[in-house]
Amino acid sequence: MSSKNHRPFFLTLLVVIQGTLAAMGEQSTPQLTETPKQTEERLAWFRDAKFGLFIHWGPAALSGEEISWGMAGRIEGGAQHMKVPRETYMNLYKDFNPVKFQPDELVSLAKNAGMKYLVFVTKHHDGFSLWPTKEKRFPENADYPVHYSIADTPYKKDPLRMVQQAAKKQGLKLGWYYSTRDWTHPAYLQGDNMAYNNYYENQVEELLREYGPVDMLWFDHCFEKWSQYTIPRLYEKMYAHNPKLLVNDRAAKGLTDIPAEFAPLRQGDFDTPENRMGAFQHGRAWESCMILSPHEDHGGWSYRPDAKTRSLTETIRLLSSCVCGDGNMLLNLAPLPDGSIRPEEKAILEGIAPWIRKNGEAIYATRGGPWINGPWGGSTYRGKQVYLHLIDPTDEPYIFNRLPQNILAATTIDGQEIPFSQNSKKGTISLTLPKSARDSHVSIIKLTLDKEVQEVLYGPALANQQANDIPGTLTFHPRNAEHKGDLQVTSSGESSVLTHWNNPKDTANWPLEIDSPGTYTVQLTTSATEAGSTLSVVLGKTTTLHTLVPRTGGEHNYQSYQIGKVTFPNAESIQLLLCPNDDGNWKPIQVKEIKLIPYNSSHD
Repeated sequence: MSSKNHRPFFLTLLVVIQGTLAAMGEQSTPQLTETPKQTEERLAWFRDAKFGLFIHWGPAALSGEEISWGMAGRIEGGAQHMKVPRETYMNLYKDFNPVKFQPDELVSLAKNAGMKYLVFVTKHHDGFSLWPTKEKRFPENADYPVHYSIADTPYKKDPLRMVQQAAKKQGLKLGWYYSTRDWTHPAYLQGDNMAYNNYYENQVEELLREYGPVDMLWFDHCFEKWSQYTIPRLYEKMYAHNPKLLVNDRAAKGLTDIPAEFAPLRQGDFDTPENRMGAFQHGRAWESCMILSPHEDHGGWSYRPDAKTRSLTETIRLLSSCVCGDGNMLLNLAPLPDGSIRPEEKAILEGIAPWIRKNGEAIYATRGGPWINGPWGGSTYRGKQVYLHLIDPTDEPYIFNRLPQNILAATTIDGQEIPFSQNSKKGTISLTLPKSARDSHVSIIKLTLDKEVQEVLYGPALANQQANDIPGTLTFHPRNAEHKGDLQVTSSGESSVLTHWNNPKDTANWPLEIDSPGTYTVQLTTSATEAGSTLSVVLGKTTTLHTLVPRTGGEHNYQSYQIGKVTFPNAESIQLLLCPNDDGNWKPIQVKEIKLIPYNSSHD
């Protein structure tokens, strides 16, 4: 072969190799390549698990103030919680010696309470590593240890290794919490941020490589610009270690200017409403992380001696509400400085155990629905079984809007018959729960149907149920929208709907008058026959929220769901804009309503 032919051949080979490597890299990031069916298969264990344990802990427990947030002089966040001088906080590690930390006992407590997975904090915003990391963060001549980790404490042991082994031994899935924020790393957000990217990505790989198997990575925010981070590289590294890894929605949350093609990396695999119940959301997995012992200042993630532990009834009802909303609950415990669990928190987990043993059939491997939950309680289902979760039942009958299926039987979990009637003409089901079948926490009724549940009944569950708005809620109806393209407004008044949203170039906008500055939760009410559409909600010039529009099974089945928060520091007049942000995957949707709901919580 002549030399003239060698060059094209090797060039061709190089192109093929580069293309193969690029394809391999792309395939290693499921959020960018999976079909909806493949995503659900990867999420199956999480969807079925329903209940997990969250642990926030570290040297901060010695201060009795909020982990990371309690440090004065931090570089991010507001003035709230800042009570510990920075130098004092940074040196707490010198006295951290949790000799009473017993992971086997802790995991056993969680397992007996019905928890199926745990998420343990490995590094919070303060930058302290709860494992003997090999990554260096401070120079040799700094005021703090080079690694600034558990190896620098009097304790010396490796809590992560102990937790990982206990979880594996007792069959719980394992997740590591990792804060991308780092308020003490000298390279954090300096220049292009590349030195810090290398540090934290190496630590993430260390957690996956040295402390596996790991089922989930639970990130907690990063800020500034997309260009300062290497998020696609982070995902490729993670999925090279575990192709089935789950990642929450905070790996890139907080970044600005995220390219549309990488929006799925910001969204991750599931949503994480914090210390509040998520809205009913059937089309996308979610998990409320809840503090078991909240403090009046909205903290309590780490040990706070004056925090108040929730009651057993409240805790069980929170779990029921999450599951009925088609989500999970990740319940946070805060170990004491010596590693032990406060007696009040231990008592709650022990108290949950008998209730979950009796009623687990209505919890695990179910889906939320078919009725939307409300003040009365909620429902879950599996196949032909529907489970009603009733709160404070009385002698008055429950009048439910009727299901498409017929009810063959109504019983308690242990088989006691419950009287009921079905009225085809009125389209209702009447059911009264006898005193003998009532539970002081949540009462469960099991309905057996003649056919499997196929869809959620969007709208009020009870025939006399009324929707109540929080005072100060701003509501935007399609009738008031200025729309461009082929969009149409059908009907009128509060029942108006934006329809014919078939073209991803179409937009709709409303004038937005902010008379009461503050933070609002943004809630959409939409319907979609197919999933896949990514919608942007643009609020003025500074805030854009993105959401995957959930599949609701039909254009007349509407679902309300929250997509994020927005803060308006001043009274102002701006615009609210709805626009698609992913032309390639757009599927027709209908929009019924947008709400801005006043939000009353300050811990993030």
